[in-house]
Amino acid sequence: MNRHFHTLVLGLAFIGMGLGTATAQQLFRRSQFMTNSFLSNPAIAGTLPETPITMTFRNQWTGFEGAPETMTLSGHTALPNNVGVGAIVYSDDTGGAIKRTGVELAGSYTIDLNNYDAVSFGLSLLANQWSFDNDLDVWDVEDPALQYGLEQSLSFDAQFGMMVFGDGYAFGFAIPHLIQSSTGMESSSIVSGNANENYRHFRFMGHYSYQINNDFRLEPSAMVRLTERTPAQLDVYMRGWFADMAWVALGFRTNDAAIVGAGGQYGPVGLSYTYDITSTSASYFSPHSHEVTLTYFVPRSSGFNANSMNSSRILGRNRVVK
Repeated sequence: MNRHFHTLVLGLAFIGMGLGTATAQQLFRRSQFMTNSFLSNPAIAGTLPETPITMTFRNQWTGFEGAPETMTLSGHTALPNNVGVGAIVYSDDTGGAIKRTGVELAGSYTIDLNNYDAVSFGLSLLANQWSFDNDLDVWDVEDPALQYGLEQSLSFDAQFGMMVFGDGYAFGFAIPHLIQSSTGMESSSIVSGNANENYRHFRFMGHYSYQINNDFRLEPSAMVRLTERTPAQLDVYMRGWFADMAWVALGFRTNDAAIVGAGGQYGPVGLSYTYDITSTSASYFSPHSHEVTLTYFVPRSSGFNANSMNSSRILGRNRVVK
């Protein structure tokens, strides 16, 4: 286990070497990236010993009129022969004229490395419905980029991911917007060559579970996000579990917010909440954000259970919210 921990620490340190000031990105933001890791990486599909059905709601910059709101509904499960499948449905109101709804279908394949470790490869296909409402108050009513009325378009893209996981650890990466498709919404009807492309993103993530005693466990995790045109942004998260039933957490996101959270699980139902304290100049408009996640774990008798992203099941303890 110490070998896995050192590998994870060195990997995250290498990832973080190029960190700088983060700027806006095209994917919706989440603070509970370890509560439902499947939203961040398709390779996680089917790697839990149950079938989790998860709903998440995030209200960014609460109290600010037109603030972003995101809702997701996801689920994934294992099939025979180490195959996993999953799906995500989401609605992302970016807080203004642009809204996006979409669906993501994912598949994965897991290779057992030994009795404790495995590597999973995942690929997902995405379909996005973009809506742009031009009913805005603008300075220049003759701006050629504004055609007024409701514009809509449909775009398709893909995401690739890989995860290595085993006894108390997991780390890997994902590449959303793999194809870099266009949104289909031109920025101007008279200017060519600007197709509003989705830029390729890169996510690197990892976590480690350290059992202090029979009742207490610490779970540090981290994620680095960057694009080909923006510097990296780092999320660091520390959860403390009690009896594998309840947890509290502290974290931060560079150049954005400090994070506090709490959650737990009773039987097959898990509930978690995080509160973001804005640390940038955006706090002038709203000092906080809220995120709530509800998960229901459906037991299953088929699929593969020898290796799992859920370290607690590997160690024979109760399941945890993922």
